[in-house]
Amino acid sequence: MTNRYTYTSESLLGLNGKISAFNCIHAASKLLKGKGLTNQSINKAMEAMDGLAKTTGMKEMEPLVFVPVFDRDLTESATGIIDLADYFNCPVLDVMMYCRFLADLENEGFLTLENSMVWSPLKRKYRVNAKVMEAIIQGKDVMQDHEPEKHMLEDQLDFCRAVSVMADSREKGEMDTKELLGNITLLEEAFPSFDIVKTLREKEIDIKNRAIFYIICEDSTFRPDREMDLTDVLNAVFDSPGARLSFKSSFLQLDNPLIKEELLEGVGESSVRLTTKGLTLYLGDMAKAYIKPINGLDCYGFASAIYKIFGDADEERPGFSDEIKKKLFRLELANNQLAFVNKMEEDYDDLDRFLFYMVCYECMEDDSFDLGDLTCIYPKAESVRVSHMFKADEHPLQKEKLVECSKQGFFDQSVLTLTDAGKRLFFGDDAANFMEKVENRDFFLPEKIVERKLFFNEPLRQQLDLLQKSLEEKYFAELRKRLGEKGMQKGIAVLLYGPPGTGKTESVMQMARATGRAIFHVDISATKSCWFGESEKLIKDVFKKYEDISANRDKRPILLFNEADGIFSKRKDANSSNVAQTENAIQNIILEEMERLDGILIATTNMADNLDGAFERRFLFKIKFDRPVLEARRSIWLSKMPTLAEDDAQALATSFCFSGGEIDNIVRKATIMEVLDDKPPQLQELKRLCREEKIHNEARRIGFP
Repeated sequence: MTNRYTYTSESLLGLNGKISAFNCIHAASKLLKGKGLTNQSINKAMEAMDGLAKTTGMKEMEPLVFVPVFDRDLTESATGIIDLADYFNCPVLDVMMYCRFLADLENEGFLTLENSMVWSPLKRKYRVNAKVMEAIIQGKDVMQDHEPEKHMLEDQLDFCRAVSVMADSREKGEMDTKELLGNITLLEEAFPSFDIVKTLREKEIDIKNRAIFYIICEDSTFRPDREMDLTDVLNAVFDSPGARLSFKSSFLQLDNPLIKEELLEGVGESSVRLTTKGLTLYLGDMAKAYIKPINGLDCYGFASAIYKIFGDADEERPGFSDEIKKKLFRLELANNQLAFVNKMEEDYDDLDRFLFYMVCYECMEDDSFDLGDLTCIYPKAESVRVSHMFKADEHPLQKEKLVECSKQGFFDQSVLTLTDAGKRLFFGDDAANFMEKVENRDFFLPEKIVERKLFFNEPLRQQLDLLQKSLEEKYFAELRKRLGEKGMQKGIAVLLYGPPGTGKTESVMQMARATGRAIFHVDISATKSCWFGESEKLIKDVFKKYEDISANRDKRPILLFNEADGIFSKRKDANSSNVAQTENAIQNIILEEMERLDGILIATTNMADNLDGAFERRFLFKIKFDRPVLEARRSIWLSKMPTLAEDDAQALATSFCFSGGEIDNIVRKATIMEVLDDKPPQLQELKRLCREEKIHNEARRIGFP
């Protein structure tokens, strides 16, 4: 027989003899849950729901939706329309007529809206007010123990923040553009009195542009002069590339209504920012708080003020350099408490000082100053002269080692960047933060290196163990001391050579991790420039940067020249070509630096036979990596494929003389097959993958599969 839940009027009473809200909920849930929300099920539960209404002050059919929200809340689950349909075991359409009671219960304080930034009724999720929950469970008077918890937006800042949160959801794929704009429209209708909403609607600016403006406002809350990348804003609003392109075009052609109404202004080729009019519409009287005084600034405020002067400069207007000088004079006079201001005023003229400050601003923004922008500071004829001085390393800022000129980008355009000395002068105690930003581009911290188990033959393992022990700080410090006392070179230079994929680079990474040393990796291709004389400067900068990094770390890092065949190869006939002359010059610089090395240099190469003899003499350790022997290959297979049977690992190791890198390739392809076929490949399939690994596999196989 099927057990049926029955109750009597007495079962709704609590211990005090009065109707208990909890007992009413319990009884109603038994009669409603899973019953299809039929008239019959509702009528059966009516007495319990009436009792709940009497004890809590709920109205009409509100208990019908409150009961499932309460029931689900006991398991920490919020409830929406679809959840109600699942609870009653009925179509969503059947519960739609009762949806309004959820909002009513929220307004009366019985429920709270969990996802308050969602303005579509179909996606709202509700929980029971915490005080109501406590009162019902403890048998207290619910009608006097709670107040409505409103999720209202207090001002326009909250409003724009709500829009920005919605845009984040759209960008994550949680809603599309149509739904985003619909939610923003609902939000506007909920707060039509906000000036920002009323004004934009009165100006008949469409919803798409209103959404763009709201997002830019929110992102500019604490930095009203901030430039917003237009692409980022459009990506947040539109899921269609065509729509993004269309709106970007309207901005670039100054045909956008926000531009025409002078609420936004373009900056450069792809950025926008709020105008004073736009800022005032957004912040109202609070906009005055962002009119910053020019005195009492720190280095960051000073650099930002300099950039504003630079942005206002117009090279097409006669006398713009004189305007820069006047504004600079007022700014420096108001901030003569800054040490770098006094230093610069003593040694440099007005426009050179301004240029230094602009390079500092770009450094603050993790960028560099394009030499082509000198025309925005100097008169045109003067800008050419200054540009030539920088390219010849003759500018006063270079001679004092405050600024350096180098080439970047695909077309090797010349840019100015701060030296470490320039960073220390301008940023003071914060200079190390900006040095770290530059270092991290080719910098591997030991704690970020993933531990990997390597398998080598015993002679190679012994050599690597000796090297690693030498790099442990307590031994390395003593070695440097002893060698220095004997007048010998204090640094350690190491050459790791052998076929590709045999573990040379990974050995360096694991030694760095084990000894707590960072790795400063040299990008070999970046040291070779098509500009005559530039490569020599780049390679000098490598060693200079290494010394700067070493000076700011407790342990000397490892300077790694990975796959260094191209720069450690035999020197060429200097009369053969300009390229040969440049490569020989680079090698001479490296040889000189290795002579006075006071750190750790490790080079890896696949072609030791091509190594120049002068380099060979300067490497203290020369460690050869051979292809792994049978036992090592077997261990590598088992390490990388733990599910592989030992006999299968032995068979693969015996049949194929692969390096660790080649075994990695096989394991990756096997993983792809496992994902596609939903089962790991068998031995014969692995052997097929092995045979396909080598273009000339016949020469590499041992025995027969």
